[in-house]
Amino acid sequence: MTSPILIKDTAIGEGIPKICVPITGSTEEEICREAEAAVDAGADLAEWRADYFENLLQPGGLLPVLKKLGEILEQLPLIFTIRTKEEGGQISLSMEQYRQCCLDAAGSGCADLIDVQVFGREEEKKELIRQIQRTGVRVIASSHDFEKTQETQMLLERFRVMDQTGADILKIAVMPRKPADVSAIMQATEQMQKTCRKPLISMSMGEMGGISRLQGEKFGSAVTFGVVGASSAPGQFPIGILREELLAFHEKISE
Repeated sequence: MTSPILIKDTAIGEGIPKICVPITGSTEEEICREAEAAVDAGADLAEWRADYFENLLQPGGLLPVLKKLGEILEQLPLIFTIRTKEEGGQISLSMEQYRQCCLDAAGSGCADLIDVQVFGREEEKKELIRQIQRTGVRVIASSHDFEKTQETQMLLERFRVMDQTGADILKIAVMPRKPADVSAIMQATEQMQKTCRKPLISMSMGEMGGISRLQGEKFGSAVTFGVVGASSAPGQFPIGILREELLAFHEKISE
């Protein structure tokens, strides 16, 4: 049974999956405009994909944008994410650069959750998670595979390894090659939920995996991703359509 995590006024891991809108602008102006659009659209959370930001590694580039995002989003929780090219993102950077950006975001007082890619230099990532948590900020341990989907038991083991990092929320996103792949990630999430109290986030990407973004309430995924503008991963639905489908599914399984 999941123990929900309360971030500001948003309970992650309870009820209908929360809708997170990605912010993928490359300039400060674009980022702020997308944040305002997320608020106007009624998102439950926003994720700043900072790997899209052109000045991410420039001195003084990160914190002013985080401050502005905090002012715009107010009670809307903010996830800070750097997705490296190794996991389908937009930037290549050293472990030290990655670590420093995450810690700067955690110490800013403006990011509520930090997404940490846990595979690759695992021991350093575990230590980074502990350092972030010492600032009082929660951590999402994440793993993305844009090429394939492993079998259910391998995905379940992946969840378990991620759980051992001590992160607060566990997230896996995979690319399906056949319908059985979509079932595999949904089944792995459902099985993990039986033994793990942490909120889980999972999705099967692309058009084939669309059902996994809509039925998380049934199999145990606490957050789904919808778009107002540009998407940050294949298969994301516009937020309006996504909310309608989530509510319709909730009513169906509640009958």
